[in-house]
Amino acid sequence: MSRPEDPVPPPEAWWPPGVRLGGATDLGGSTRSQVQRRPVLAGPAGWGTSVVTKRFLPQPPGSRAAMGYTREKVGLAHLPGAPRLLASDDRTRSLVMEDLGTSPTLADVLLGGDADTAYQRTLAWAGALGRTLRSAPEVLARATRELGGAVIQDREVRRDYPRSGLSRLQEVAGVRHAAAATAEILDAVERLEEDTDRHVLAPGDTCPDNAVTTPDGIRFLDLEGAGVRHAAYEAAYAAEPFSTCWCVFTPPPGLTSSMLAAFTAGAEAQLPGLAQDSEWPRQVRVAVAAWVLSGTLWLLDGALADRTMAPEGRVGPPFRGLLVRRWRWVVRECAEELPDVAAACEEALAWAMRTWREGRSLELPGYPAFTTREDSR
Repeated sequence: MSRPEDPVPPPEAWWPPGVRLGGATDLGGSTRSQVQRRPVLAGPAGWGTSVVTKRFLPQPPGSRAAMGYTREKVGLAHLPGAPRLLASDDRTRSLVMEDLGTSPTLADVLLGGDADTAYQRTLAWAGALGRTLRSAPEVLARATRELGGAVIQDREVRRDYPRSGLSRLQEVAGVRHAAAATAEILDAVERLEEDTDRHVLAPGDTCPDNAVTTPDGIRFLDLEGAGVRHAAYEAAYAAEPFSTCWCVFTPPPGLTSSMLAAFTAGAEAQLPGLAQDSEWPRQVRVAVAAWVLSGTLWLLDGALADRTMAPEGRVGPPFRGLLVRRWRWVVRECAEELPDVAAACEEALAWAMRTWREGRSLELPGYPAFTTREDSR
């Protein structure tokens, strides 16, 4: 967050020459940035009648959030599912982008009451995410140059977060398989790092509240997690849905398998033969396991406090129910290729069942849109 001594230039200081924008409407967001919609009073015809401006606020040096401006600028410039990048200013870490309007997000739909629309748009989200990936060598080379230190930071994070999640489980729950599981997941992550043929530029953090259901299809906002990584990390968002999001409930039977199929079909334009490769499902399971262990690091304190996660004014899942569901997924799906990771998650489950008997239910509720249909029956 800005310190009092940090000079904050007026918006006009970074608008391109000849551009004049009207009064701002705050679009919310986080402490990392200031996001506003502004009418275009003068500017290029291609900008339309309004634009969205985003100014990134100073962050602690070395933090992942400090790279947010660079990541988003690269994602907007190179990913087709994102808003068009109209202008940028490195000095003030500011962006001007296409305004996608006020269509509902996928989170709005999943938390609503129309089950058929929710199902269709969730599959549309998965297919759109697959189509958004870019794998052309020239695109990856340019994006890697532009991302700079963010590429190295991402590689470190993909190792450090699962390792730290297991360390936290060992500390809090006494998980005996933590050491073996750490070695196993780091080896599996390294195999994904070495499989460069499936590395892609991807948006990251493609959660339902970052997916706008426009009349022309799903479009992705908030590309602060954009980077170059194995496609399986993006596919994991479909297989065990929404790896880094608050809008996570229990999907209806069969939805996630259809989501992964839709993602894979969309990604095949960039990664031919993906659907026919028997190694691909295993790679996705590894990526899901890595996300689950990373999420254990992020979510465990909230689970210990028995909190519910959601932005203000939203309905979100209980931390405990979310962790229990994800540990169960790993136990069920990863026992063959990641037996020590599955054993660690099984220990975590047993600990949770003993320790969290009092408090909120450990069952993760269903998505409201689908629960409404089931209740009506």
